[in-house]
Amino acid sequence: MSPIRRYLPHLLVGLTMSLIMVGAYVAVGFASSTGSKVIWSSNPVTIKFTATTGSSSGSTTDSFKCAPPVTNVVLSTSVSSTKIKLTVAPASQATCGPSYDSETLTAMCQTLTAAQCRGTYTGTVTVHRSSPYGNTIPPSLTVNIVVN
Repeated sequence: MSPIRRYLPHLLVGLTMSLIMVGAYVAVGFASSTGSKVIWSSNPVTIKFTATTGSSSGSTTDSFKCAPPVTNVVLSTSVSSTKIKLTVAPASQATCGPSYDSETLTAMCQTLTAAQCRGTYTGTVTVHRSSPYGNTIPPSLTVNIVVN
């Protein structure tokens, strides 16, 4: 019996597994390249305000859309320090795209004194599908926060 004929079943199994792996790799690459992306009208944005005793805050606006459009998006925020709280309103949209949706970003001091709040911080706004725990739609918005 020739060596090729003897190992033909093994060669066929190996070839089949290789084709499946290549097909899966191509499918994942194609799926990730066709996903939605967030388009921010400005990225990054900056919020500047002066800290005062009591409540101190500053706001700015930005707009975003998704391409291609998606439905039911939720926005979440994070900040580099617990001294600052960053909020976004509205925090959810029924649709994202094809037109821009305006968002109001507000940064607030979370300290007892103005001196404790002063500094420069970095925040992010992330767009998610369906819930704050859903898949993220990149890129996130960078928010530079300057408190004098």
